[in-house]
Amino acid sequence: MLKSKIWKISKWILGLIGIYFFCTLLYFGYSEVDEKKGVYTYYWSGIQALFNNTEFGISDNKYLDTKFDGLDGPYISDGFRYDVSAQNKLIKTPISHGEEFIVAVGNKAVPSFKVKLRNSYATADHIYKRPEKLIAISDIEGNFIGFYSFLISNKVIDQQGNWIYGKGHLVLNGDFVDRGNQVTQVLWLIYKLEQQAETAGGKVHYILGNHEIMMLQGNVSYANFKYIEAAKRISGVKFWDQATRSLYAENTELGTWLRSKNIVERIGETLFVHAGLNIRHINENLDIKKLNQIAKANYGKPYTNNFINATEEMTLSGIYAPYWDRSLAMDFKNKMLYFLNNVKAKETTQLDLEKICRYYQVSRIIIGHSIVNDIRTDYDGKVIKIDVHHGTSMRSGKTKGIILQGNRAIKVDDAI
Repeated sequence: MLKSKIWKISKWILGLIGIYFFCTLLYFGYSEVDEKKGVYTYYWSGIQALFNNTEFGISDNKYLDTKFDGLDGPYISDGFRYDVSAQNKLIKTPISHGEEFIVAVGNKAVPSFKVKLRNSYATADHIYKRPEKLIAISDIEGNFIGFYSFLISNKVIDQQGNWIYGKGHLVLNGDFVDRGNQVTQVLWLIYKLEQQAETAGGKVHYILGNHEIMMLQGNVSYANFKYIEAAKRISGVKFWDQATRSLYAENTELGTWLRSKNIVERIGETLFVHAGLNIRHINENLDIKKLNQIAKANYGKPYTNNFINATEEMTLSGIYAPYWDRSLAMDFKNKMLYFLNNVKAKETTQLDLEKICRYYQVSRIIIGHSIVNDIRTDYDGKVIKIDVHHGTSMRSGKTKGIILQGNRAIKVDDAI
């Protein structure tokens, strides 16, 4: 009797769930997108299209609409700069190396800032001595105001966005692009500060994360549509992946500059890497120099799973690459994600972490990539996790990073 009642209740529940999903699909529609080409492989508008002035019906191979959405750029290539105005107009003007130009931000706190176009870029070293002072932040993701607020509050820059950190080092631990809507402004600010820091005897370390790598590869899975529109309009190519690769190709200013950056660096006794390193990197004898060399040789190449050998797989794959690896942050969410996708990856043990630190001759590793509620340590203080949900306004107190003073790591924010 009880089993019969349970079965009837279960059938009603399953039926209601089925009706809910059917009605949702009927009203809101459904679509599948080929993000390389920028087309719907399947598109059903849903009944809602009858009420919101969008196209009603079913189709396939339908191109997605992309459009500008306010200030963007500049994008510089082959002697020209391309800016998108606040009125969504694409403006093309000639520019020369050594020339100063204005980057428009459009925010009341920061209307714009000036940048000087460089003549060349020095290739980043792999290993650095410990500086007098060092501040690090990760995963800004196109959030210019949060980034600017953090730098102002911690006296890295002045109100005009100029470097005032002297001989100090600023470490940007990956993922400063994608998701947000002021990606180019973030990139040009880093570009500017790098020059000014060098002049003052300081240093900006821009460690590339998975989103920088994706951008160079033409993967727009997390990009705002306005950047895809800029890529299509400037390149003259309509496929999303090809257009974006063109926008950050070797003949472009930002593309050339980004290709000079590393994916892992050792500064003093601290190793900086966006996502993490695991025991397999050691087993393949992948030292810092080799990791950077292999990564750089593949910047901008479309992603492939066809690796030549295990060394290449450990450096470039979507599981083990230092800008993707989650073995140092294998929380329940990441474990479930790997399980559901049948990914064979395991959590780094304390013993393995000790081996990793010895191999890379460091006492601690600083990572971003995997979000934590607040900056914290793990593995007996040998791993510091600094990817948090940053604030998006001035002085929010939510944009956070760390300052390294000797063996101490001090958490700081933008509320100062």
